[in-house]
Amino acid sequence: MSEFRKIQDPLTMFPEGYDINNPNIIKRVEQDLSNGNPFHYLFTGVVGCGKTYLAKHIVNTNPLPWKCIAVKPFYETYLKYIQSDYTDKWDAIKTHNREFDKECLFVDDLGDERPGTAASHDYFGGLIISRYIYIQRHDRTRTIITTNLDSLEIENIYGSRATDRLKESFVICKFNPTSFREKKETVIES
Repeated sequence: MSEFRKIQDPLTMFPEGYDINNPNIIKRVEQDLSNGNPFHYLFTGVVGCGKTYLAKHIVNTNPLPWKCIAVKPFYETYLKYIQSDYTDKWDAIKTHNREFDKECLFVDDLGDERPGTAASHDYFGGLIISRYIYIQRHDRTRTIITTNLDSLEIENIYGSRATDRLKESFVICKFNPTSFREKKETVIES
């Protein structure tokens, strides 16, 4: 396993226009990155509040290789394997699911799996538990999960087991409840 490297001033290079309206979240992330600490963050908030933007910035400023998973296409690929007639279908599914067993993992838009069925929720609930087990066995991991869901919605969708493991292993970062897109100037027609 590779050694985590420290990053000096990891979040000071935000592009112009990024509104850092979550100073406590930024401070915590900067501390973990600067110290080279392992971390596990669950970024929650409304659409457009900067969760994915911050996560991508962390991934791009970090010298370690990250596995980035967008939930919707990841689940669509899984469904293709399930519906296939390949003789090695189960090997393909196992390989696909192992993507959650990476040292550095970024999962974007948990809750965006389509179709949003009990089967898809069970699938991602199982992957959350799989990630929890991986984290417990490997002490130098880093994880970022973004979602528009709050804690109660996560529990209702993925179950109490998955939620319990998230609460134990992840720092839950609640972003401000305003989309950056709402802050743009509006033209009023008369």
